[in-house]
Amino acid sequence: MKIKFNKLIIDKASENDPLTLKLRKKLPEADIEVVSDITPFIGKKRSKSGVLVITRHKGKFIKDFPEAPGTPPCGEKYITTLLNCPFSCSYCYLQSYLEHSQIVVFTNTEKMKEELKSVLAAEPPSRITTGEMGDSLAIDHLTETTADLLPLFKDSRTLLEVRTKSANIDHLLRATGGNPPVASAARGADRLLVTWTLTPPEAIRKEEKGAETLGKRLEAINRISRAGVKVAVRFDPLIPFYFTSARYEKIAEKLRAAAENGIHRFEIGILRFPPGLWKNVRLKHPESAIMRGEYHPDTEGKMRLYRPERVKIYRKLRLILSDYFSDVPVELSMEHESVWKDAGIEPPA
Repeated sequence: MKIKFNKLIIDKASENDPLTLKLRKKLPEADIEVVSDITPFIGKKRSKSGVLVITRHKGKFIKDFPEAPGTPPCGEKYITTLLNCPFSCSYCYLQSYLEHSQIVVFTNTEKMKEELKSVLAAEPPSRITTGEMGDSLAIDHLTETTADLLPLFKDSRTLLEVRTKSANIDHLLRATGGNPPVASAARGADRLLVTWTLTPPEAIRKEEKGAETLGKRLEAINRISRAGVKVAVRFDPLIPFYFTSARYEKIAEKLRAAAENGIHRFEIGILRFPPGLWKNVRLKHPESAIMRGEYHPDTEGKMRLYRPERVKIYRKLRLILSDYFSDVPVELSMEHESVWKDAGIEPPA
């Protein structure tokens, strides 16, 4: 499912940046509006006309993941290559984190790459992801961000992790050497990790509007895996209302068949609501089932499922994954170390 844009709002300062010119070439039929101030075009309500805002990022591109007290260190950083996502997931934390809902692409990529080189040369993290502020692959065929950054990881110990709910991988296969049995290490493909969020079909239909079906995601996993690229899976957020052992066992069974070269890692995180998200969901998605359950505020002000219920779900899912992927590491997302231990999952050193 390719995302369409029929209007480009271009910040005058980024008008001649290479990425801006690339986007104009790839979207020749889109209307163009060059402005000196993008502020009026970044509204609370996303335009239905397929608008893409193009500008330069003024802050740091690379940041550490915030770690709550008591949670094991994740060893990750993230790159802000864009803001927002074309999908309309009812639970998306960006609803409360960002002050607008417009898709914004940053074009000062040379500054981004210089910053990345410095990070990789200093104390390189285990992973750097582009999927924290928006889906990594949904419009990557237009920006080609992954292919642009990947060569910088070639001789490093860090993985470039792209996170997605899409099946938009054709351009990625070409960038890593086409569709060979083993992707080209010379292009840095051995440093690439493609991570899919997987959810039961019922949840995808009702809570992940615009995202690809589970079948399409599994098909994409199969193609990437056969090309020799590393694959990881996030059950995050896991929505308690849609969790049953039978549903997740079906996903695990299909995943094992799809991932011909195995899974690099699993990350599990039960849905939590940062401050403001609970209210936004009630206003924007009143029909959603994601708030059903016993939720309580934690020490950070997030609403979380009652801890014993969380642990029960983690234990059940860990057992399912152990049956189908016995040697694959399982990690919890944003959980205190004591929850890891209660769930029978060993925290990383």
